[in-house]
Amino acid sequence: MSMRYCIRLPTLLSCSLLVACATTTEQAEESRLLSLADDIAAQGDYATATTLYERAAELSNEDVDINVRLGDARLASGDLQGALRSYRAALEKNIDAPTALLGLGSTQLRLDKVESALRNLRKAAPALDTPTAWSRLGAAQALLGKSETAVSSFSRAADLSPNVPDAQTNLALAQSLAGQHDAAVAQIRDVASSPLAEDRHFHSLILILVLAGDTQLAETIEIPDMPATQRQSLIEQAQQIRVLPDTGEQARAIGLAGY
Repeated sequence: MSMRYCIRLPTLLSCSLLVACATTTEQAEESRLLSLADDIAAQGDYATATTLYERAAELSNEDVDINVRLGDARLASGDLQGALRSYRAALEKNIDAPTALLGLGSTQLRLDKVESALRNLRKAAPALDTPTAWSRLGAAQALLGKSETAVSSFSRAADLSPNVPDAQTNLALAQSLAGQHDAAVAQIRDVASSPLAEDRHFHSLILILVLAGDTQLAETIEIPDMPATQRQSLIEQAQQIRVLPDTGEQARAIGLAGY
């Protein structure tokens, strides 16, 4: 009996070593692919990054984090159905994964499935507590006409990114939709005074002034590098938005998307 065990032991050890070596090799390859994919995604080449993430996901047996990164790359490249598959694959591994919930909700928002998006973003935002998560939740709420709760969500996003004009502008737009015109005008004027303000922020200033009923100020307020014809066109567009029957329609016309 002991002789048989002595004969088999080297064989068993050899098998174990082979498995360990294979596992280590796969982990190293997975790590290399992820690092390369992250770098390429950061440069904006999402198609190439997607291919690398797909290979890494195969090696990892559909790891949650890798599927989320794959979903993010697909979402950024406009492959919305592919993004849905990736985020759902991640949630099949961990139904409460907040990054996967954020990705799924964001994709549903892009697909105009706003109620489904709201359900998932409502879980993701407090768990992650990031400007992106709160902004996308705010967008879903605004599109569904939930103006007051949208203000609360965009306010948290603005608090988390005090020097980011887009976050501050989203808050001003949400305040305007909620009828908080004085607060909205004060907020957007602060944005417009920032050295980081760009054309789109001045466009929002015109819009918010018109929604507040102050078209005269919108016609005369100092705006850098804006031709009179463009200002008048923005005022006319804002007036059309102002007469829309509900805040959800107004949010959609504004393009308040949170991403």
